[in-house]
Amino acid sequence: MRISSLLLIAVAALAACRRAPQAPADAAPVQEVVAGVPMIDFTSPEARFSCRAPRDWGMREKLVEKKNGATFVGEAAPRGSALVHISIRRYPESEPGRVDARTYAESFWEIDPARKQPDIATERVGGATVLRFHQERPYYKGHSRKPEYMNRYDYALIPVPGGFFEIEHRARAEEYKATLPVFEAVVRSFKPAP
Repeated sequence: MRISSLLLIAVAALAACRRAPQAPADAAPVQEVVAGVPMIDFTSPEARFSCRAPRDWGMREKLVEKKNGATFVGEAAPRGSALVHISIRRYPESEPGRVDARTYAESFWEIDPARKQPDIATERVGGATVLRFHQERPYYKGHSRKPEYMNRYDYALIPVPGGFFEIEHRARAEEYKATLPVFEAVVRSFKPAP
């Protein structure tokens, strides 16, 4: 009886010494919250850039190959609306022959429904020169000729040696303001790798 009592006491003592389980470290800690969207640090070694990215949005590798950039996909407000996309593409990797950001920006009249060139603004963001413009274009479902709704596209082009990066925000025209601050946070935090 003494041995079993001693064994029971030893097991109880060992159990008391055992550490409480620790919560696993957050692999992608939230760095800031923008328009209610938690933002994390994101790095693409393949496309050679880093930026803040929406933590809870999905990624679509079918839209942009990893070596060319990234696409983050979230829901617009209100729920049930069209998806919102923030895409980052590196040129000329994404489209051979496109190496000059200004020439690329000046070609957007070709896809404008009214064949109008968007106004292009130049600004400094985080030490980089950024070309900014926006455009509205219709969304067609399937093979329909009837537009379902209008999408608003906001662009930031960031020249780098040998090419440029394009950061694009796409959302329904009547809802784009809800996620535009998220796009602005991505642009503001964007850093091309040397």
